[in-house]
Amino acid sequence: MKLFLAVFALIGAGLAAADCPKAADWARAFYSEHYFFYAGAPDPILQFTTPEFGALLKKEWAYSKGEVGHFDYDPWLGAQDGEIGKPVRFSVETESPDMAIVAMSYPYVLDPKRPPKPHTAHLVLRKREHECWQLHDFITPLGESLSYVYAATQAHLVLRKREHECWQLHDFITPLGESLSYVYAATQP
Repeated sequence: MKLFLAVFALIGAGLAAADCPKAADWARAFYSEHYFFYAGAPDPILQFTTPEFGALLKKEWAYSKGEVGHFDYDPWLGAQDGEIGKPVRFSVETESPDMAIVAMSYPYVLDPKRPPKPHTAHLVLRKREHECWQLHDFITPLGESLSYVYAATQAHLVLRKREHECWQLHDFITPLGESLSYVYAATQP
């Protein structure tokens, strides 16, 4: 009897994984049904995210307290204003049995009187054994990773102390990981 139950459980798990949509179809459905995944309480969508990305969404929600958090724009758009035009295309750029990167390409319309600009957002998906796809990261059309931004929520002071001297500020690292000394040096003639 135990052997029968074990075999039945394996067959059932295999069928559940086989019933999973293809990566591009999963991404399309996620876009349609959970567009505001980044802005609301994360609990309703945690079943569609990896535990790691879900934890970052919870952290961002706690940080933002329902207000604007680390992003002051719509990550799907890569902008505060404008809209996603048609057609919206979902294509798999990379896929393995446990990981896929799906590109969502669309015309970005800021002003209907001007030609739209092509934009692409990327959904990084993971699949664990006997499970369907889950969102592991989201890359905006600006190239910003939500995982990185949500994880890097603190600025860092880099201090240096030379022998017989007090601590001195050596650099400042922004929450986005940018070194201000590097940025300053790069902008000087």
